[in-house]
Amino acid sequence: MDKFGFTLAEVLITLGIIGIVAALTIPAVIQNTKKQEASSRLKKFISAINQTLIYAEADYGPREGWSIGEMESSDSAFDFLNTYIKPYVKSFEIEKRQLLNKNMATLRFVDGSQMSVKIGFCYDIYYDINGEKNPNELGRDIYAFILCKNGGCNNKSKQVRAYYCMPDGTEYQTREDFLKQCSKGGDNAHSCTMLLEENQYEFPKDYPKRL
Repeated sequence: MDKFGFTLAEVLITLGIIGIVAALTIPAVIQNTKKQEASSRLKKFISAINQTLIYAEADYGPREGWSIGEMESSDSAFDFLNTYIKPYVKSFEIEKRQLLNKNMATLRFVDGSQMSVKIGFCYDIYYDINGEKNPNELGRDIYAFILCKNGGCNNKSKQVRAYYCMPDGTEYQTREDFLKQCSKGGDNAHSCTMLLEENQYEFPKDYPKRL
């Protein structure tokens, strides 16, 4: 009976082909997994924070009447989180800090993510899906949201929604506008969250940031 086998050269060629295929496919698999995890956390955050606001308004009345102190102050952001958010969520400590060159306060959730707030005419909210871990960059692991107290910012929603703050009456920007701004980075990357909101917080194929 003849014996069949593979030569060393054939084995090496096969392993080389497997290695090439793995090198081409594994990064895409990892990236898709990261997007799925980020999408899940964003959806959970939006649902939880809007439910929290309902509870807080039931206890303290409409947020238009909430006492928030001085605008642009880390102390005011700290008091807001400590009074109106922390009692209704599972979380750790709150820290006053500078983030993205703004005076904020940050509340850390038990799942490792965190929420930072800057108080101005509206509440600017930054959700970091992986806490203090890198890259700490808008559109990659930090996503910008907004909650307006009295309408304004071309935003009539009474819930937390993707960051969009333009003067009332300004023509609403297109998806292409948001896509271009997201790809530029810096403060323009606030628009990355708008891209996600318009896609039900699933990452579109043309999302310009690598997670």
